[in-house]
Amino acid sequence: MSEATESVLRLQPLRAWRFVAGKVSALGAVTSPPYDVLEPALVRRLTDSDLHNMVRLILPRDPDLGRGRYDEPARRLVGWQRDGIVVQDRRPALYVYEQRLGGATLVGLVGALGLDPARKVVLPHENVMQHWVDDRYDLMEATDADLEPILLAYGGGGTASDAVDEARSGVPWLVADTENGAHHRIWRIEDPDKLAAIAAELASREALIADGHHRYAAYLERSRRSPNRPGTDVGLAMLVDNERHPLTLDPIHRVVPGLTLDLVKARTPDGWEVLPGRVEGVPDRIAIFDGTSWVTVHSTEGQVAPTVSLLHDELLPAWGVAVDEISFHHALTDATALAGPTQAAVELVAPRMDQVLRSALRGAVLPQKATSFGPKPRVGLLFRTLS
Repeated sequence: MSEATESVLRLQPLRAWRFVAGKVSALGAVTSPPYDVLEPALVRRLTDSDLHNMVRLILPRDPDLGRGRYDEPARRLVGWQRDGIVVQDRRPALYVYEQRLGGATLVGLVGALGLDPARKVVLPHENVMQHWVDDRYDLMEATDADLEPILLAYGGGGTASDAVDEARSGVPWLVADTENGAHHRIWRIEDPDKLAAIAAELASREALIADGHHRYAAYLERSRRSPNRPGTDVGLAMLVDNERHPLTLDPIHRVVPGLTLDLVKARTPDGWEVLPGRVEGVPDRIAIFDGTSWVTVHSTEGQVAPTVSLLHDELLPAWGVAVDEISFHHALTDATALAGPTQAAVELVAPRMDQVLRSALRGAVLPQKATSFGPKPRVGLLFRTLS
């Protein structure tokens, strides 16, 4: 890719793949949340809901097979294509995607995102774990596909957003309902003049990676290893105008092996206060649970950094616990269920959007799994292949 290409935000039309309604039990029944928010019980329900559910592609089984475990989803996808279970759109388009769940609505454009190794216009805000980057890269290579769109947010409310809202006033191209109660609708934009106007506006924008840092890193790795292979200069993405259709921002909690309340009380450094119980409304607050009792740790120095950064940069080193085995949980109940005498659940509060943006714009990154932006696009309504 040229430097000029790298420095411009591009979301290109593509010929997306989709499931055929008459070939599966229901379009919603074959979809899935992204791979990294799937709890085992949900995986079992989704796997049982339809033989063609996307978890059979995005969560390769049999880890003992090493990289060979990605062969099964690759063969499965080829079979679905051969049997007409999934079909490719005849003409390229940008796809307007809307998801409604309760009072939350996700609205944006799905297309092929131009990659930006220089971090000038596509801005990450979280660190990544290399084994997950490798996992997503190996799956992409085996299937020759981008199965899960990453999620990006930008601000502006201009031509692109107007085109999105105009499309939503028409008859949808695809409609689906999913087991969580969400209603999904998709429209196509293929008019050359509208596509050109959208491209011209986005070329002056920057976008924050809201969800999908590991998948984006895998896109970059694929491009680096195969620079001359068609299709490796882009990756599947959804782009949301965060001013017109704002995303939610939630924390991701931790379970820390080796962490006890005695360690917290004894080794919390100066500038922090340890309070008994789970105290709400305290600034820069982190709550820790050992399966029986809570304590709350908070900064007394008016910190600017997000609490997740303070946890990883200051508190965990002071407490002297190993961080390699930390697990990450979107639901606090999942984290507290694992707490006990030998490991503690750590409840975090979400960073503010201004903290995330400030970090991304200066080229810094928060610790891995620092944020959970949502709602997240459903996997399986649209996906992309390279060939």
